[in-house]
Amino acid sequence: MLAAGFVALTAALVWWPPILDVDRAVRDWADAHRPHWLHTILVGFDLLGQRGIALPLVLVVAAVLSIRWRTPRPLALAVVAGAVNSVLIEVLKQWTSRGAPHHGSIAMFSGDPAVEYPSGHVSNGLVYYAVLAFLVAWPPVARAVLRWLPGVLVFVGTTYLGWHWLTDSVGGYLLGLLQVLLLTRLRWPHRETG
Repeated sequence: MLAAGFVALTAALVWWPPILDVDRAVRDWADAHRPHWLHTILVGFDLLGQRGIALPLVLVVAAVLSIRWRTPRPLALAVVAGAVNSVLIEVLKQWTSRGAPHHGSIAMFSGDPAVEYPSGHVSNGLVYYAVLAFLVAWPPVARAVLRWLPGVLVFVGTTYLGWHWLTDSVGGYLLGLLQVLLLTRLRWPHRETG
């Protein structure tokens, strides 16, 4: 259903113009209601989904656990999740060729050099922190917060800052959630609890 939702959203962006009006309205509202102090907080939210920050964190934690547990499986999980997420998002961004809210074309397949759909930051905010939540031996509530909160914060931050259209963030969330659900269905080793 998540894959079908992503395909439906992409089709709507091509063939149903009213959805572009929603993107413009959200961008314009956010531009008119963004005090400086909030801008700084939202940049912090967006950084949670920065691959250059999140992926090294996940790889270091996974490497430490691989050494501690004497198995390459935690590191393999992190590498596979990072590779799949990066390739999937980059291929789709290049293929859809959609600009950003403040520069480039709102239209899909425009040939725009800016490649914003789907949002990689939002997908990263789900996938990388879900891997961390899978590996760490924290209480269930803390792991649930780690798994779900960063994706939501990145979604809000990148959309509110006008760095992605609303639908870019929705697309990134759908793909990130799909990857998280697939990862949890694989037979990876569960975290060692002691």
